[in-house]
Amino acid sequence: MVFLPSSRRDFLKIAGVSTLTASLPGMVAAQGREFPQGFKWGVGSAAGQVESRQGRGPSNWDVFLDQGQHVRDGTSNVMNTDFENRFMDDFRLLSDAGVQSFRFSFAWPRIQPQEAGFVSKEGIDTYDRMLDGMLELGMEPFATIFHWDVPVWAGDLRDRELAYRMAEYADILTRQFGDRIPMWALLNEPNSVAFAGYMLGMHAPGLASAEAAGAAVHHQNLAAGLMAQAARANLDTDTTLTTTVGLAPIRSSINHPANPELLRRADEFWNRTFLDPLYGKGYPLSVMPLVSQYIKNDDLDVIAFKPEAIGVNYYCRVYVEPNEQVPVGFVPDFDGAPRDVIRTDEYFFEPDGMIEILRWVDDRYGQPTIYLTETGFAIKDAIPEDGVVHDPLREKYLKAYLGAAQDAINQGVDLQGVYYWSATDNFEWAEGLSKKFGLIQIDPQTLDRTPKSSLNYYGSCAQANAVL
Repeated sequence: MVFLPSSRRDFLKIAGVSTLTASLPGMVAAQGREFPQGFKWGVGSAAGQVESRQGRGPSNWDVFLDQGQHVRDGTSNVMNTDFENRFMDDFRLLSDAGVQSFRFSFAWPRIQPQEAGFVSKEGIDTYDRMLDGMLELGMEPFATIFHWDVPVWAGDLRDRELAYRMAEYADILTRQFGDRIPMWALLNEPNSVAFAGYMLGMHAPGLASAEAAGAAVHHQNLAAGLMAQAARANLDTDTTLTTTVGLAPIRSSINHPANPELLRRADEFWNRTFLDPLYGKGYPLSVMPLVSQYIKNDDLDVIAFKPEAIGVNYYCRVYVEPNEQVPVGFVPDFDGAPRDVIRTDEYFFEPDGMIEILRWVDDRYGQPTIYLTETGFAIKDAIPEDGVVHDPLREKYLKAYLGAAQDAINQGVDLQGVYYWSATDNFEWAEGLSKKFGLIQIDPQTLDRTPKSSLNYYGSCAQANAVL
């Protein structure tokens, strides 16, 4: 049985206070600098990555995974971390460390397992308990409405009708839970959904065509606009409504160079396809051939709902290489960074890229309020010692990225919070359970929770409201 510290004091005693004195290329010197008052220090999670299949209807990801050969390490989402039953174990560790906000998602197949018009009381009760647990421990809830899991009965994003189903779903959630949740994200990384799920076939539903990708792009944008209408009808005016997009500076692969024109198109597809329409700028011209057949009537007016804030998910730059087999003409090259860039599993350690992308959002979209809704590091963790997983490398990386966030603020970006991905190790979609992003380790056999020293470091920064 893994020993779990019963209080923050016990955790500090076991983990110790990290000195973090080692330097890394690109690291930002940020000792003791404070963030603005009210800055949110949170962690992220998603139902499809932590909740089991029990008590809900089948999802698009269940179908995709059950086909086999789609998960790199051969694992599945049958149990994940059993979060819907063990959430208080996670919440206590997070709260004791000093985490102030918890970003989570509702599982649509748990809320509406069977059909439109039917809402599961058991599903509602599950999230009532979760929210009560967060609030009991003083953590502010931050809800994501759609984080990739679609109930099988609802179909997929090739069908325009799904956008209206998503709006009905948003109406259900905001009516039921709006009084307890001050921050709502409509979508999570719609660019990843369209690219990986509908253009490359790497994610659910496993489609690979220009027509499917174009439909997924436009119908997600339309869904966001319709969801915003439904949510705003139910939520107080002081509630923050946002949506999140995975963003990254685009660079050419050093192995298979891309010409400037292809880099421009890659940047437009990845970074602007879901933000330009949101802010009333329409689709980039290079994206129009994909989406034009799906645009109807006042769609672009509905889509341009201008949220109170924008959520940015940033991990590192994206290095692309030409690929004429793909409709947009490019694919990411996970070995494409310059040789002096530090690699963290299939990502790269690039804190300066965060400053670059945050400043770009600030400049292009009129200085919006921004939340860094995801950033994190997949690292092969050590075996626990005395009830703690010591992960000093994740602490060093985290310190540098927090320093980059601070630098972006000092350069005028209205960044109001950081949400580390992820609260616990979890099921990383097509990567499976082998990717370890969490601040809390999950034993794959027992599902026991063990805190990592990086949780203590992050919580200490949260309590100090500064990079330590």
